[in-house]
Amino acid sequence: MTETPTSARSTERAGEATPAIEIEGLTKRFGEVTAVDDVSLQVRRGEIFGFMGHNGAGKTTTLRMLLGLTPPTSGQARVLGRDVARDAIEVRRVSGYLPASYSLPPDMTARGFLHYVGAMFSLPRDVVAARVEELLVRFELGAAADRPLRGFSTGMAQKVGLAQALVNEPRLLLLDEPTSGLDPLGRHDLLELLRELAADRGTTIVFSSHILSDVAALCRRVAILHQARLVACGEVEALAQENGGAQTMDDLYLAIVRREIARGPRGVA
Repeated sequence: MTETPTSARSTERAGEATPAIEIEGLTKRFGEVTAVDDVSLQVRRGEIFGFMGHNGAGKTTTLRMLLGLTPPTSGQARVLGRDVARDAIEVRRVSGYLPASYSLPPDMTARGFLHYVGAMFSLPRDVVAARVEELLVRFELGAAADRPLRGFSTGMAQKVGLAQALVNEPRLLLLDEPTSGLDPLGRHDLLELLRELAADRGTTIVFSSHILSDVAALCRRVAILHQARLVACGEVEALAQENGGAQTMDDLYLAIVRREIARGPRGVA
């Protein structure tokens, strides 16, 4: 066996030590509307990180900027050590993404669609075939795998969306409202799968959701956006102590958001 040079091993260890996501001053404006306002945060490698905020708070725009799908107005983002502005294609190659609003091609089958997604990543056919069958079983889609997607229920379509985000076995998984449309059993199974991915494979997961109980079940660290700004970020237990000893994620979220509302626009009293 060839010995890895010391310098190369040091580089690998340094890469493992760097955050999975580093955001500095990230801002996005659409005309006169500021969708994300000067956000800075870090996500550790291998953690499940909660991303919370009401509709329109800036969560989806931030996730899209992390993948290079939406260019920032200002600020920087690094994902898995890569500058997104310079290396968006490579970032997307090692990432999986489930948007909040996801339209499936109605005339394709679930199996055909997952094969198509795998081909987009230029994966070998045999690798794609094995991965697709594994995911169809994992999400209990085998019986419907060769039916047109137009006939799928909301929950089944969401499972296909989740499966496509995992076809390339991503190192980073960005999920925007992933439990939407799932029944209680489907939600439970998904949360267990995400725990397994983080614990067994070291997958970094950003879990954006308005279902706060799901965030509480998965995440030790969270970020809360309100009116495009980052208003809280850190360990859940520490944030709870800072906000009156909040007992639930709902209590914590409401305490922080109500404080921001009381401060007025942009924190001005």
